[in-house]
Amino acid sequence: MLVIEPRFVDRERELETLRELASYGSPLPIYLYGPEGCGKTRLLREFIKRVHGVTIYIDALERRDPETAIVLNPVIEEVRKFVREVALQAIGPLGTYLADRITLIVEKIAEKVSIEGRSLIVIVDDITRAIGLDRVEWYVKWLYELIGKLHRRYSPKSILIVATTSEGKSLDLVMRHTYTVVKLIWNLPREPFYELVQELKPPNLNLREELWRVTGGNPRALIEIAHVHRWDIGSWLNTLERRLTKVLTTIRSRNLENELMKAIEDPDTVHTEATPRTEQLQQILTEENLLIYKYVTTLHNTEVPSDLELGIGKYYAWQIPAYRDILKKLLIQR
Repeated sequence: MLVIEPRFVDRERELETLRELASYGSPLPIYLYGPEGCGKTRLLREFIKRVHGVTIYIDALERRDPETAIVLNPVIEEVRKFVREVALQAIGPLGTYLADRITLIVEKIAEKVSIEGRSLIVIVDDITRAIGLDRVEWYVKWLYELIGKLHRRYSPKSILIVATTSEGKSLDLVMRHTYTVVKLIWNLPREPFYELVQELKPPNLNLREELWRVTGGNPRALIEIAHVHRWDIGSWLNTLERRLTKVLTTIRSRNLENELMKAIEDPDTVHTEATPRTEQLQQILTEENLLIYKYVTTLHNTEVPSDLELGIGKYYAWQIPAYRDILKKLLIQR
């Protein structure tokens, strides 16, 4: 079955903030993170279609396809030719190779298009997963230093560099430094989520309440239920259960069941009742991309509100409610 990307919905506040940042620039790179599947990539791809300026979008995880690894605006054939040549030579993923060569890409662009007096926007998507935790601090500092170098060399009107990740573990490394601004993007709010549900044409619109309850507004989870599981929520939950059974084995092997049950009821307990044991649990859940630190403001400088029905606390949240529900079910079944 051919899967067509659904129409882009909502995110107007995020788009407006990104447009303002692109216009005025930022002296620090933006490190944008959020739950897996929350829509970071789709937002940024939509942004580069709409923004005025010289834009470079790099998919750091793309292995070989030059058309996917980098998107330029304006399209410059000489740069595309350069990327195609690089694709034949690069060792490892092409996107990661390009993410390390932003300076050279800008140089190639500047040979054909004047950057002086224009906005320059660089987006590096999913960088942490591409380069690994051991390089992320170095890379973000390199992006910070790159902003100054590009200003001095090309005199653009403004520079905006955004790097994205879903890896919560990287926050501990990045947030201890002052050379980046960390921002959060969350799952869709209820009404835009319902709009996306309708766009995907469910067999029954009455499904939308249950879809909201289990996904918490996560677009990728919704699309997976629609296209992979043909709107069978139970089938999707069974798939998740098989993954989480292994995680629970790890938690049980460390006798952290009580701490887990508390975190299921309120994810903030890993912070408010901090002990070596709750910290150990938090690290396991973060590494597995089940729990995420959320005491960070969004792009438009608001906080994601707490909602314990969806597993969202003030400091921490379950990336989607289904993770919490399945772990609770498995704990009770013991």
